[in-house]
Amino acid sequence: MNTEFEIEIDYERPEEVINYKKQSDFIDAEERFTIIEATTKAGKTVGCIVWIIEQALLNDRKEGDNCWWIAPTFTIAKIAYRRMKRFLIPKSIFVDNKSELTLTLINGVTIFFKGADNPDSLYGDDVIAAVFDESTRMKEDSWFAVFSTLTATNGKCKIIGNVNGTGNWSYKLAREAEAGKKDWKYFKITASDAVEAGILSQSVVDEAERTLPKGIFLELYYGIPFANSSDKFCYSFDEKKHVKSCIWNPKELTYLSFDFNVNPITCMVIQDYDNKIRVIETIQLENSNIYRLCDAVKIKYPNSTFIVTGDASGKNKSTLNQDNLNNFDVIKVSLNLSKGQMQYLASNPRLDENQILVNAVLEHHSVEIDPDKSQRLINDCKFVEMRADKSIKKGDRDDPNQQADALDCFRYFLNRYYKRYLKFFE
Repeated sequence: MNTEFEIEIDYERPEEVINYKKQSDFIDAEERFTIIEATTKAGKTVGCIVWIIEQALLNDRKEGDNCWWIAPTFTIAKIAYRRMKRFLIPKSIFVDNKSELTLTLINGVTIFFKGADNPDSLYGDDVIAAVFDESTRMKEDSWFAVFSTLTATNGKCKIIGNVNGTGNWSYKLAREAEAGKKDWKYFKITASDAVEAGILSQSVVDEAERTLPKGIFLELYYGIPFANSSDKFCYSFDEKKHVKSCIWNPKELTYLSFDFNVNPITCMVIQDYDNKIRVIETIQLENSNIYRLCDAVKIKYPNSTFIVTGDASGKNKSTLNQDNLNNFDVIKVSLNLSKGQMQYLASNPRLDENQILVNAVLEHHSVEIDPDKSQRLINDCKFVEMRADKSIKKGDRDDPNQQADALDCFRYFLNRYYKRYLKFFE
């Protein structure tokens, strides 16, 4: 730093980090690249916060040097940004820029927090140290971009995340590091390690085992890969368990979950009482509109008390509707509903999380799907697949197994009312 005096920063590694050997080991790894597969809530993020701060404070750092923290999205990057701000004491040793999501330390080094959703945006800068957070939820192109930014500086990088299937680049890279790849070091932290260190309680692990799909639990807490999680979307679906005749009960609430594709436009009719989800019917109209779909609902389910949820895109105004109304406005007016009966969310769920949610509910909650009136959902549960990049394999609208409209309605309902099953996911 071009000053007439030397800046001295009094830094000591936190005692709780020093005492957590599994955490200190990966922080202190001398190899240029470190990859850590760790249970959720095992301290991998805190460890990397400590590491990147220590990298930024090394004696040979100078004003203008850059460190990066990369997360799957800008929104997720904000979580680490806020945690690091709380971690840095006293506050006088850094200046924060909330709009740019940066922390500039007193020695002139800036820590940037970035989203990896656009890999092309990660090229350009020279970076002295980087953390790749939730690596299994990012595209490999993002890793290529970050690697290139470290080349000129010979910068170091730590890659952290949960195990998430076997088809992603991060899992393959971890296996290479585990086998002794030059300049790489591999670490694994399981739930047992975290419990032994006092970072995680055994009761939390036990409840997660009771709540999550078995395969996902083993991935998140013990790093045991579950191959099905990257292939069949509804891997916990069982026809013998989940397919049963459902009788509509007019005395109970009737939930309507909408998907707004034109061909077909879809409404799923669900009742949820006595600790059981009943998928009564999946109504689909070819080349139709929301007005006709609402008319069909009124005819089939007269004098019902409706609760509406569905695809968050329904809140966007549509030129296909009268007076340029959005689809949810049309539903509200057509079915004569109150504001409180409109219970859709502001945004749609992340697909990887939503896959876990759907399967957790199928595995641990009572779900019945009518075989006559909701065959479309049964087919979706049997045949819809996930790609390696955690997107649903759909695109060919002529192939019923790639439409997934009924599955979309079902998962929108679960995301609105059963998201508690995801509390162990982050």
